Amino acid sequence: MLILAKILVTFLTVILLAKVAERLSPRHAGLLAGFPLGTAIALYFFGWQQGELFAAQSAVYTLSGLAAAICLAWGYQQVIQRKPELSFLPIAIVAGLSCFLAAASLLQLLPQHKGLNFVVVLAAILLFRTLFKPIKETQIQQTPRGIWANKWLTLLFRATIASASILLITGLAELLEPEPAGLLAAFPVSFFPLMLILHISYGANVLSTSIKHYPDGIGALVVYCLAVSSLYPLLGLHWGTATSLLCSVAYLLLYGQLRARLQKTDT
Repeated sequence: MLILAKILVTFLTVILLAKVAERLSPRHAGLLAGFPLGTAIALYFFGWQQGELFAAQSAVYTLSGLAAAICLAWGYQQVIQRKPELSFLPIAIVAGLSCFLAAASLLQLLPQHKGLNFVVVLAAILLFRTLFKPIKETQIQQTPRGIWANKWLTLLFRATIASASILLITGLAELLEPEPAGLLAAFPVSFFPLMLILHISYGANVLSTSIKHYPDGIGALVVYCLAVSSLYPLLGLHWGTATSLLCSVAYLLLYGQLRARLQKTDT
């Protein structure tokens, strides 16, 4: 029953956010990828299976683990900017996953200190934001290629990958301490399959645009992890999750308004 609940929650959440992302530009898709989809589901089921305290402790390491998620996008980007052809997609996947695992292995050595983990992910956001800045903006100007022209098949692929990831992460969490479990919860459950679809359907340039804005979207996940680490012990699993999600939504709205004002000022 618990496995079925994980699959249904992940499927419905992926489909909902995917339908919203369809109406947005690649830049906004990158920002929306920072919405705490997989992380929220993983931490929620951590709390369900092992208690709110375990989930709250894991969220502290998820905070720094978000730096590993950005490393995944960076590793993938390093391949496609040199070899954008689809024949190199397996190499890009291996590069991205290797960067995530390498970064996560180093980050698990950090002490369980919320302030330190926050500084680490903030530094990663600023660093990769600078590294991604030269990437040219590319809008979607073509229809999806091949089988990905079928929107429902695309959604099914994303939801299946996300559900499998959630099942694996929450299953391993029962065997792990909060530190490695929290780092696994930072895996970009939603953004990773989206990267594959964008690459296959629209090419490396469109995907690069979404990757460029991914560090900005990570801010919503940072807010969520900070909220969970503080609110789960105080409000419990359900109210803590709801309140933390509201905090993330508030961040995205405020960030969107601030960015719009800055763009008007520049013009």
